[in-house]
Amino acid sequence: MSDDRQIMYRGFFSFQGISMWSPESPVPAFCSSMHLSRCGRYVELQRRSLDDQRWETIREDISRYWQPTQAQALAEVAPRLRQIGETLIRQADELEQAAEKERHDRPALADAADA
Repeated sequence: MSDDRQIMYRGFFSFQGISMWSPESPVPAFCSSMHLSRCGRYVELQRRSLDDQRWETIREDISRYWQPTQAQALAEVAPRLRQIGETLIRQADELEQAAEKERHDRPALADAADA
C-alpha cells in the first residue's frame, strides 16, 4: 500500500556535540518527519509499539513548525537558535563583568591570579 500523503518536517538543533574548545563548530541540525493527515489538521506516524506487539499511530496537531521541506523547517526554528546565541552572549558578558568587578574590588587577588 503506497502512502501518497505530503511529508512534513520539523527542525531541531542538538547541543550535545558542541564544545567550548571548538567554538567554530556549528550546532548540528536535523529534522523529523511525519505525514500530513488527509484533513490537514495534524501530522501522523505509524510505528511499532514499545512492546513490539502492534502498530500504533502517533498524531500531533499541525503547527507552524511543520513545514513541507527540511530547509523551511530549519528556517522556522532558526530564530530560536539566534535567541539561544543572544542568551549565551549575555551570559558571557555577565561573567566578564563579574570578574572585572572582582578585580576592581579586590586588586590584590587579581594581582595574585596574574602572577
